[in-house]
Order: sequence, then C-alpha cells, then structure tokens
Amino acid sequence: MPPSEESVQDGGGDPLAVRLRTIGTVAVGVLVALDIVLVTLAFRHVRPSSGVSTPVAEARTPRATPTRVATQPSVTPSATPSHPATPSATAQASSRPTVPDLRASRTLVDIGAGAAVVRARTGTCGHGGATVELSLNGGETFVPSDVPSAAVILRAGSVDADRAWLVGMDADCTTVTTYTTSNGGGAWSEARGSGGNWHRLPQAGPRLQAPSGPTTVPCPRGEVVVGISELDEDRAYVSCSGGAIFATANGGASWAERGTLPGVLDLDFVDDSRALAVRTDDDTCEGVTVLATADGGATWTPRACVETDEEALPVVSADGDRAYLGVGDALWFSEDAGGSWQRRA
Repeated sequence: MPPSEESVQDGGGDPLAVRLRTIGTVAVGVLVALDIVLVTLAFRHVRPSSGVSTPVAEARTPRATPTRVATQPSVTPSATPSHPATPSATAQASSRPTVPDLRASRTLVDIGAGAAVVRARTGTCGHGGATVELSLNGGETFVPSDVPSAAVILRAGSVDADRAWLVGMDADCTTVTTYTTSNGGGAWSEARGSGGNWHRLPQAGPRLQAPSGPTTVPCPRGEVVVGISELDEDRAYVSCSGGAIFATANGGASWAERGTLPGVLDLDFVDDSRALAVRTDDDTCEGVTVLATADGGATWTPRACVETDEEALPVVSADGDRAYLGVGDALWFSEDAGGSWQRRA
C-alpha cells in the first residue's frame, strides 16, 4: 500500500528518518537540562540559601598592647586616702621615712620672754633619764636644774627669767605631775595632774592631753601626733606623722584639718596665721629644713636649711620673729622668723 501524504511529510516509516528524529529530540532534551542546571547554579551563587545568612568574616578588634610599667616594690595601700602635698614644700622630698620613733628620748625646747629658754630631755617610760636645763642668755649657756621625781618629761615651758614649768611622770609612767619654778629653777613645786596644760601622752598615738582632759586628733589611720603647739586653753595645732595638720578652737572637743606638710616633725604657731615647722627629709638640705606658713597651715614655704650632722629629732619654738631650733644638744637662734639662724649651743 503506498504511503499516505502525512506519512511522507513525517518521514513515514523510514527507519533512518525515525532514528534521526529520535537523536534530535534527545539532544534538545540534553541541552534543555544543561541550561536548567546552569541557571540553578547561577541563582545559588547570587542568592543565599533559604533562612540562613551568609557568614561574614568577623571584624577583629585589635588587642591593646599592654603598657610596660617598671617593676616597683610592693606597697600596701593605706586604709585612708593620703593627703595632698603642698607643692612648694615637697618638690624635693626624699623617700626617707618621716615617722619618728617617739619611744626614744628626744629634746624639748621652749622660748620664754627676753633671753629665757628651757631645754629638756624627755627620757623614756621604764627607764627615766629626763633632764632639765635653763638659760638666761638666749641659749648660749645652760644651767642644769634638778627635778628628781620627774623621770619622764612630757612637756616643758618657759615663761621668763624666773618662771618655767614641766609636765612629768615617774619612771613607770603611771603618775602625771606638774612642776613649776619661780626662781629660775632653784626650786620646784609639785601638783598632781597636768595642771591644765596641753601635752603628749607617754604612748605614741593620735591621743593627747588637753586642759579639760584627753582628746583624740583625727590623724589618718595608723598615724600618731608628732607636733603640738598651743596658743591658749582652747586653741591648739597639731601635726600627724603623715603630714596632716589639725586645729581646735574649743579645747580639743573637735578638730579641723588646716593643711598638709609631709615629713613635718615639729611645728609652733605664734598666732592663728603664722607658724614655723621643721623636717629632715628634703634632699636639697643636709640637715633641717625650716618652713613657714602665713595662712594657718594651708601652705608652707621653705625659709632656711640649717646644716647639721645631728640625727636627733628637731624641735622648734617661736615667739613673734624670734625662734629656737633644737637638734639633740645643738641649738640655733633666729630673730627674723626663721630666715637665718645662728648657732648658740
């Protein structure tokens, strides 16, 4: 039977034509599949997979390079803030310790009217050893005075050429006695108690004796009173071993901080504004540095350097422009408010 017209157009039943048509169809299918694969890969490259963000490299914060600090000896911090130093008085301060050994015997000096001055050695509890000397010529010479029962002296005062006083204790430091003389140390009268005088107590600490009884100075923790200066029964100034300076105007009922002078070992006020103080921790002075204040202790200015090889604790006593400085057995006198000093003994 002859092929129909439709079979002739489609290649009819010719096996070769059928095979070629089949191969073409397969090739087209392969190309289509390849195209689908390429498109899918392109979409995956551009768009993140469903629900998960493409991780981004985390920016690294540069680690700070630690500052190198020179190794220093370990220091135990104080339990209380330290007081700021007065710049003009502390610029050359050394690192030598400034807390005195108040258990050791020390020199006391007090200026009187005219050329009168008294000098005493405190002695120590348990051993005694106190001595008293009086001078009527401005400290050029001293005359010893015998006060047998005053084995320890807590305070010494000079009034004038005839009158002087002491606050002392027996060798065991159990009984306080006030001694007074009205004939230049020829004889002494005794009265039990402190006699209404300001003075240190035999044990070093923040407590001292006021005219009305014991009082506690608010020195920072662990510090002790090293200097005391009274103007009258109500007004007094003290210095603590760390340099804080306190004042009272009500006989020790309350205290107010007036300033700071690190290294201060003694001070003496002549009124509520002016005073002299001494220290030995200044590297620019081979001896005792004398400082002055004119604002009640708020600021201090170096006045002089008194050179000495003496290693005893210094003491200063002032009256107006006149002043004495004692270091052990050595004594100096100033008549220009501490600006210059002349050796007397």
